[in-house]
Amino acid sequence: MSWKLKQKAQALLAAEQGTVYRDWGGRVSIALVYPNTYAVGMSNLGFQTIYRHLNALPAVVCERVFLPEPADLDEMRRTSTPPLSLESQRPLTDFQLIGFSVTYEGDYINVLRLLELAKIPLRAAERRYHDPLILMGGVCAFSNPEPIAPFMDFIVVGEGEELVGELMQAYREGYRERETFLDGLVRLEGVYVPERHDVTYAPDGTVADVRPQRGAPPIVVKRRLKQVDEFRTIAAVKTPNAEYGHMALLEVGKGCGRGCRFCLEGQVYRPVRHRSVAALSATIADLAAQGEKRIGLVGACVSDYPWIGELLKIVEDNGMELSISSLRADSLTDDLVASLARGGHRTLTMAPEAGTERLRRAIRKAITDAQLMAACDLVRARGIPNLKCYFMIGQPTETSEDVAAIPDLAGRMLERLRVLDPTGKPFGKLTLSISSFVPKPWTPFQWAPFDGAESLSAKLETIKRGVRTFSNVRVLHENPREAALQALLARGDRRVGDFLELAARLEGDWRRALREWDGDAGFYTTRERPVGERMPWDHFEVGVKKAGLVREWERALAAEPALAGTA
Repeated sequence: MSWKLKQKAQALLAAEQGTVYRDWGGRVSIALVYPNTYAVGMSNLGFQTIYRHLNALPAVVCERVFLPEPADLDEMRRTSTPPLSLESQRPLTDFQLIGFSVTYEGDYINVLRLLELAKIPLRAAERRYHDPLILMGGVCAFSNPEPIAPFMDFIVVGEGEELVGELMQAYREGYRERETFLDGLVRLEGVYVPERHDVTYAPDGTVADVRPQRGAPPIVVKRRLKQVDEFRTIAAVKTPNAEYGHMALLEVGKGCGRGCRFCLEGQVYRPVRHRSVAALSATIADLAAQGEKRIGLVGACVSDYPWIGELLKIVEDNGMELSISSLRADSLTDDLVASLARGGHRTLTMAPEAGTERLRRAIRKAITDAQLMAACDLVRARGIPNLKCYFMIGQPTETSEDVAAIPDLAGRMLERLRVLDPTGKPFGKLTLSISSFVPKPWTPFQWAPFDGAESLSAKLETIKRGVRTFSNVRVLHENPREAALQALLARGDRRVGDFLELAARLEGDWRRALREWDGDAGFYTTRERPVGERMPWDHFEVGVKKAGLVREWERALAAEPALAGTA
């Protein structure tokens, strides 16, 4: 076992505040694993929340595990060191349960890599009686977990704040016999046991049926947290080594009422549940008393929080600075921008998503060019020097004119931003962050085809050429091939598990795995799906009505303006 890796873990722990250390005696042990690096995982509020709730249970000890850095992987192989927990540096095989918190489909491969490094059989059907039970939660668990389902003993579908206690109780009652434990789990709302659902396929390769077995429900219903004020969603552990380690993160609510047709989060977290001003005020006061100086508000659309003005005053009255990751141009106010400026914000972020008003209406994000220009005026008036805008290419009904409109819009925004602010400072940078549209389950665009890596690359070149004459505009973008991987994993069925296993055996080399896999990636990605096709995720119920999705899909194709609250 590597002393170097143990020292690194101890150094991370030494920099933390709020770490939970518990004696293992008589307690159920669970490794809570974020299948990405420490810096990414410790910035995930859901991961931190579940860590805190598990360790609040008297009969549980929960420790964290992360994907090693590339250099650490080399050290692990050299010294035959398995993945270790952070708190006690124990190997994964010492734990009774291993729970993966999965936010991004691309991390499915990392889940299997960690199991492989721990020498735990990858597939649930191949594990032995002494192996830990493997489970998964996070947004991917109630989007489409089917590609990774063959590797999971069970999956937590939905919001886990209430459910973790019930799971631990079920484990204590049935842990001596795996089948007895699973018998108890299938009776819990929000728990999916993949081996208790048999999938059959039609001759054309689509899913024909999913049949429940041995007491499993035909439809797995997502668990919803009804009273959000009863559970604080804040970072449990403070560390300077996280991406947002310089601030305290606070979730203002769950869900978004906008209903953008491409957005998974706006659908699966319904109904929208705002935390009350009183509950947030109490949490902010506690954070201030702990010495926190900066607070980051988290939510699907923070600027839509109905009492945002009151919340801003509470933050400032507690002597704290404010941070918000992204704002809607049509709900931006001078008070909000002023508060961000006083909090030291150097960059304000918005998400127009498309270069033309027509395409914004088609994706149900009806922000006008005039509203974007008004937002530019607020940014300059309050002296914020930089603006970042998110755009998405490859969306349904997009034309070449829509793509060319992105650099054109950037030029018009830049002209508006170049006006000197009241202090005489020139404008800094306009950043265009370009992502590739990936059709996601439970959205009106779940039937749309993925555009394809080559087409997306050509569109990126159009945007880059269009802004070359602007000295202070930069373009950031992901690799379209990585978006293609995401499309495969977001829309795949259980047969895609063969690809995931191959990628894990190849130490994460998914490009090579795609070449060697005998499946057809295009069947899952670039194929448009008829609305009558059974989707791999149709045996889940997450609070989204398919009739509403079909209606919104048809409206998008017809360029019909969306009506509020119809999805």
